[in-house]
This record gives sequence, structure tokens and C-alpha cells, in this order.
Amino acid sequence: MRGRTAILMDYLKPLEIAEYDVPDPDAGAVIVRITQAGLCGSDLHTWRGEYGNPLPSVGIPLGHEGVGAIYSLGKDVTTDFMGATLKEGDRIVFGMGYPCHRCVFCLSGDHNDCTNFKLTYKREAGEYPYFVSTYGDYLYLPPLHPIFKVPDELSDDVVVSLNCALGTVFQGLKSAGFQQGQSIVTQGAGGLGLYAVALAKDIGASQIIAIDSQKPRLDLARELGADATIDINELKTPEERITKIRELTGDRGANVVMELVGLSDLLPEGIEMLGPSGTYVEIGNFGSQTTNFRPSSVVRKALRIIGVRAYRPAYMPLMLDFLTRNHQTIPLDRIISHKFSLDDIGKAFDQSEWSGHSIPVIRSAIIP
Repeated sequence: MRGRTAILMDYLKPLEIAEYDVPDPDAGAVIVRITQAGLCGSDLHTWRGEYGNPLPSVGIPLGHEGVGAIYSLGKDVTTDFMGATLKEGDRIVFGMGYPCHRCVFCLSGDHNDCTNFKLTYKREAGEYPYFVSTYGDYLYLPPLHPIFKVPDELSDDVVVSLNCALGTVFQGLKSAGFQQGQSIVTQGAGGLGLYAVALAKDIGASQIIAIDSQKPRLDLARELGADATIDINELKTPEERITKIRELTGDRGANVVMELVGLSDLLPEGIEMLGPSGTYVEIGNFGSQTTNFRPSSVVRKALRIIGVRAYRPAYMPLMLDFLTRNHQTIPLDRIISHKFSLDDIGKAFDQSEWSGHSIPVIRSAIIP
């Protein structure tokens, strides 16, 4: 059996499709047939070359978000990580990255803080076991990699972003200690921001405010539970947006503000939106951008600033429970607004590129 996988050879250029023989799984490993892969914002940042890493001559595999069905089980793999029996054809979700399992952070259960954490199993394309990213027909999951069976009632559209966008925001809210009755601002209403809105509503937020430049995203944010939205095309300056947040919160400021776009200059703006003892959660910035802000802003209001990378795999069953409880009452499936075949992955990136202009895409998915 042969399968396809997508490779980034040059920044801002269409991904190339390569074919390889599908290997047999090693003992303890699992091979997944990808049914849907999410086009994550970090993939767009990588595609643009914003992380500053030179590409190897053979290119790199791309894609880490997704859901699939078991194609082949390695020896001794009979259950998922919650003890549910597994067989070929069962749908599963899997951890987004690959921790080493051999550092002090992994030992503590903080696999997302692993000192050797990787988004793809191999950095260079063409290395065994070949299928190491989700933009392809198959995905090889090594031994000890967290996997969880997907309830039959959840569609791929609802589950596809669990193992990145939903998971990372879930971790961010956990790390911030967000509680019922608190207020939150999301700087961004893409995949991360929309899941933050839905999760905050489920927790029992007193007020949810979403900020973005794309009207379709803001409209969906309201359907998912946002009490107010701010269009930056209308409130164009940080000062205007900060004033609006103060107005909406009765001059108290928000308990939590989350940066979910990847623009460094949002940090000083977001800090000014917080009330006393508030928490700023930085998720979107993985690149080399810098910004300036006044440390006195943090001291004056006793604020916290925390960064979040990925999530504890142990939270994945909690996220499946969240989706199961809510998928019939709120339109979680509509976060995926556009779908593309693997052969059209170049179109997916072009049409999902939001930087500098308005687009109808909320979030895209690749379907092999």
C-alpha cells in the first residue's frame, strides 16, 4: 500500500505531494488513516517563514491537527489511553506533538513542556516512517503516543481541531485558573478564539468579548456564546479598543485576556484591557517578533502573564466530553467553514491566508 503526504519545500509556495510505501507498525505503534486534517494558524506562520528556520533541501512535513481511523495496530495495542477497546476502523484523536517521555517535565505529566517536544515525529521529509504529519493519507504514531477513541456521535468537523486549537486554549484557561463568573477577552476569533469563546461559555463566564478583523468569525463568535464583539476595522486603534473593553466591563477590566493571533503588539494592548489581578495568556506568538510594554502596568495592577504551548494529553478526554455535551446545542461544526482535497492543499493555504485582507474562511480542513 502506498500513500501520499504533503511537504513544504519553499516558503509561500504550494506544498508538494510525495508518495511512500505505508510501513507496518512497530510494536506499540499505531497507523492512522487520516479522515480530516485542520489547517492550523501555526501552519500558516510556518508556510510564511515567520519562525525563521531554514528549510532542509528535502523539505519538511506539515500538519499536526487532525482526526482519523485506525488503519493498523502494532503488537500489544488493544486499547486507547482510557481503556476503551480498539480495532481497525475505529476513529481516534491523538496528541498533537511528540514528547520525549524521558525528561523531568514528562515525568511530571507536563508533556507539553517537554524539553524535546516536536510538532512532527521527524523534522525532514522522506525519513522512515514517512507519514509523520497530518497532511496526508496516513499518520504513524510511535509507541506511547496518547490516543483516544472518538464517540460515534461526534463528526470529524467537530473533532478535527481538538488536538491543537481546542486543546491549547483548554490548557490556557486551565493555566489561567479561569472560573465561573469571570470575564474574558479573546484577541482573535479564528479557530483558537472561537474555541476559547465556547469553552468560556461552558465554564460559566460572566462576560465574553471577542476581537477580530474578519466579520464571519465575529458573527460565529456570537453564536458560540460571545456577549460582545469588536471589529478592528471599526475601532482601529489600541486606545479605542481598550476604552471599549473598559466600557463593556463597567470600567473593571477583564479577568483574563488571551492573545490568539500571533501579533506581538497585541500584548501591551491586552495588558491594558485587564483589571486588577488579571491574567494575560500568550498563546499565538511562536515567532521572533518583539514588542515594548511598561512593566509598571503589570506591577500596578498585580497582573500575571503566562505562556502556553500545547496541552497536557490528560486533558483530551475532558475535551471530548465538552464536545459531546455541546455539539448539538452550539454550532461547533461550523468552525470548519471550508474543505479542500489533499490535491488542492495549495488552494487551501492561499484561501486561508488572512494576513492583510478579509477572507470568508473561518478555518479550513484538508480531506485526503
